[in-house]
This record gives sequence, structure tokens and C-alpha cells, in this order.
Amino acid sequence: MIETLVRMLARIFGLIGMVSMFAMLLHVTLDVAGKWLLGTPLPVTIEMTSNYYMVGVVFFPLAAVELRNGHISVEIISQYLKPRIRRILIASVSLLGVVYFSLLTTRTWHDAVNKYEIGEYLYGTVPLQIWPTRFFIPLGCGLLVIVLLWKAIMLLRGADRLVGEGNNTIDIEETR
Repeated sequence: MIETLVRMLARIFGLIGMVSMFAMLLHVTLDVAGKWLLGTPLPVTIEMTSNYYMVGVVFFPLAAVELRNGHISVEIISQYLKPRIRRILIASVSLLGVVYFSLLTTRTWHDAVNKYEIGEYLYGTVPLQIWPTRFFIPLGCGLLVIVLLWKAIMLLRGADRLVGEGNNTIDIEETR
């Protein structure tokens, strides 16, 4: 049940990341078209892109990418290790990720709450409230912590294969 909930949340967060990407594409396209066709670009394009869209594109899909086993991994030596050692190695790296991203989640959550309390704005051609995007980072990283913890627990319990979304799996028994 926990795995189902985590996968569902990761899909929702991944979808938010995709919507952010599409919104950025649409906004920038309309900005360029407005500039060249009408002589008037859309206001706050750069501000929205850098403070809203890009933050959503980077941090919301982190857990979904981890569930797909889509993060970069280099197996120069580990591919030749025994399955038990590989399982322990991947679990250890996952736990190290839990520690790092837990610290990042905690720190960025405190920053987000602080920016919410002061009502952070960006003053440009149009005032833009940017405190809401400060919560994107701890939300995305927090869900990644849960996924990494689940992955480590499953591997330490002896799972030989973690099935990711799509065709990406971690197959411990596989030797190259």
C-alpha cells in the first residue's frame, strides 16, 4: 500500500513537472511570437521562467525519475560485483541520498516558510509573488527522500529486482 501511494504521488509530481515544462514552452513561444509579430513581448516571461517553470521542471519530477531508475549511474566496477554486494552498495547509496536530501528538504522548508511569512515578491515591470515556488524544492526533495528510503529498505530486505516505471529496472542478479 505504501509503495502504491508513493508511486501515485511520484506520478502526480512528475505530471506537475510536465505541466511546468509545457507552460514554459507556451509562455516563451508566445513571448517570441509577440515580440516578432506584434512588436510587444509578453511581460514577466524571464521572471516566470526562472522563478516558476524551471523550479517546477527540476524539482517536482525527482521522485518519478528515481522510480524509473532514470538518474545517472555509472557501473564501471559495480557491474562485476556479486549480487549481494551490489544490493548493499545500491542500498547504501540510497541511504546516503536519504541523508543528503533530508537535510536539503529541511533547510529549504525553513527558507520557504520564512519567504512565505515576509511575502516575498520580485519587483520588475510587474510585481510578481515568488514565495510559493520556494515550496517546490522541499516538496520535490521530500518525496525523493521517501522513494530512496523505500528503495533502500526493499534492497536490504533482499529484493533482487526493483521494477521501475517503463522498462527500467534494477536487476541485482544480472551480471554483464
